Amino acid sequence: MSEQRSSDEERYAHLRANAAAQKQITVDRLSRAIATLEAEGRPVNTFTIKEESGLDYMAYYRNAEALALFRTHSTHLRKEREKERAKRRQSRHKQSKQEEAIYEVQVEPRDRLLNYKKSELVAKLRAAQAEREHMEQRYHALLQEHMQCGLTITRLEAQLAEHLAFMDRFRSSLRQEEYGQKE
Repeated sequence: MSEQRSSDEERYAHLRANAAAQKQITVDRLSRAIATLEAEGRPVNTFTIKEESGLDYMAYYRNAEALALFRTHSTHLRKEREKERAKRRQSRHKQSKQEEAIYEVQVEPRDRLLNYKKSELVAKLRAAQAEREHMEQRYHALLQEHMQCGLTITRLEAQLAEHLAFMDRFRSSLRQEEYGQKE
């Protein structure tokens, strides 16, 4: 089987060599035609190449090296590439202008919490929640203490009122006794 392959390769080797030579001839003819057209300042396109070298587009379309050479030097394709580059430059320029406008609008300072990792933020949040709960407990204790103080003050005010009422009655009874003895 390997003998048959080697004999087939030998049998078709001259065809491969001929095809490679034809490809190179096409590349050389195309290259000379392009050089002539560029030297004369004429556009490089399929029509002017056919006029200059007699090569039809399909002759170099099937040859990858010749097609790459044509695409590199084609006047039309070069203009298209330049338009595309200009469009990209304009879009980059427009994009940079938009970014500048965004940065000008965002004058606010960066939030310092954005510097933390999520785990650090969660730890800080939990610590803040625990502190808040502790503060709420202290608030409730103080509120209870305040209410007790209020009740004590109310009780003392009631006792004072009773005491003052008693003192008024006592003074009036003393006066009555004083007036009653003098007579």
